[in-house]
Amino acid sequence: MKQKLQNSILGILFIVIGSILLLENFGFIHYGFISWPITLLLTSLGFHIAFFLTGKRPENAGLLVPGGILLILSIYFYIDILTNYQYTTYTWPTIILAPAFGLFELWYFGGRNKGLWVPISVLTIVAALFYAQAFLAILLELWPIALIAVGIYFIFGKKQHKQ
Repeated sequence: MKQKLQNSILGILFIVIGSILLLENFGFIHYGFISWPITLLLTSLGFHIAFFLTGKRPENAGLLVPGGILLILSIYFYIDILTNYQYTTYTWPTIILAPAFGLFELWYFGGRNKGLWVPISVLTIVAALFYAQAFLAILLELWPIALIAVGIYFIFGKKQHKQ
């Protein structure tokens, strides 16, 4: 029974995705915002649904690795599209973080193998370093604010002594 339900859900998923893409290809719908990242999101949801429908058995937790990666990437690309790729210079380390998330899901639902913490940690630290570099770049662009603050202090903050 479970196998039939899984096949039905997977079949419906493929029919919906195929129908949307076919209608868009022939110009019947124009869904620019949901275009290609929806494929990543739906595929991710498919992996997650398949895992949870199989009873969350640890031996099936491998489904969550591509599911987690595609989930994070779909969110990342949606944000990029919404902001017209304006912040990609600062947010691209999310691409490195995506596999760490998929592996974390594998660890959490797949028996908590301590060996997974090595790649999870390395990927997370590398992404965090690149995020920090991007944050520092933003701060370096904002350094003139310090000059403005010092100027305001000299004008209003210092008590003037009458001589």
